[in-house]
Amino acid sequence: MTAATHDFTLDAQPGAQLPDELRDSLPAARAALWDVERELWTPRTVTARDRSGSVLGAALTAARPFSAYRKIVDVVAGSGEVWAALVAAARDDRADAPGTEEHPAPIAVHFEEHLTVAPLTEAQRSALGPAGFARAATPVPSVPSTRQDDEHGVAAWSFWRVPAPARTAPYYGQTTDVTCGAVAALTALEQRGLGEFRADDGAENRAAEIAFWRRATNLPACEPIGLAVETAKLGADSGTLAARPRVFLSTPDPVFIEEFSEQPWEQELRIDLQRESLRQAEALGLPLERRWLEVEEIVDAVRGGAQVLLLIDLTELIADPTPHWVLATEVVGETLLIADPWVQAPNGETWVDTFALPLPFATIDRITRWGTPAFRGAIILEP
Repeated sequence: MTAATHDFTLDAQPGAQLPDELRDSLPAARAALWDVERELWTPRTVTARDRSGSVLGAALTAARPFSAYRKIVDVVAGSGEVWAALVAAARDDRADAPGTEEHPAPIAVHFEEHLTVAPLTEAQRSALGPAGFARAATPVPSVPSTRQDDEHGVAAWSFWRVPAPARTAPYYGQTTDVTCGAVAALTALEQRGLGEFRADDGAENRAAEIAFWRRATNLPACEPIGLAVETAKLGADSGTLAARPRVFLSTPDPVFIEEFSEQPWEQELRIDLQRESLRQAEALGLPLERRWLEVEEIVDAVRGGAQVLLLIDLTELIADPTPHWVLATEVVGETLLIADPWVQAPNGETWVDTFALPLPFATIDRITRWGTPAFRGAIILEP
């Protein structure tokens, strides 16, 4: 993209390219935002130059692959006019491109404010509204980027090219490598009014996260039936679920046991745990369907007001071949809106990337499969 506005030009190029003229004027911590390894996240830089070619400012954007959003990571400019122009250019960069399956055209652009490293001025915050950005809800204290008093804390503003979502969940990031299922389930119940997450106490939030995981885990993973059992119990006890969760698992066999193939007693323990989960599911009367749930059925359920816990493979999204649980809360355009508990912080992700992640239906079909042969697991929480 090359555009002219006022008496300077704007040019967008692939990569994170902070010009030396700007780097020399920035604190090291802010310049470091541009040096994070983001190759998988397809970084792009919009640069503003005057008529003589001198650099006036630059903006950096990035996004997960197979996801219909982009994030404005940082905007550096010497004047309010250049700053606002860079925000608008970063917002619209590639907006008219048809997109590909790996790099869909974004329906959402999130502006990320680094509260300690690069706090916005009041004038800059005021300029975001006219540019179409609305302040996102404050996340629940959990991972570092959700905590406003942390050096990594960030705030978010969002711009939507489609009607903005109305059913976003309160965002909580998993604080361990293994508690995604617990967090996805708790987030679903929190959206229904559970009230276990507190806005002022990260320690209590983490205690709730760990306690739920301990009840639902298959050591260390949460398999679909066991996760549904504990979700049903907590939902019934708290009055947040009026209907029993519906479980879909396309295999009749135990899952997540491959890594224990050379440790028979370890593998047998996981199988026993899943047998016990199945026994409890039957005792609770949870509907269980041993079939491949089609994406169209998932979309229809969410469109009808349901929440869906989805078991996915993180390989395509962040190059990590790991089974993982996320929560689908709404259909937005031709995407499912996902609350993803995992934040890939080493590659520059924050909660801004994962709190309202729009995934095209084709992406949902691609990532909701795990194992060899592949199986699909999902839990539908009726409205």
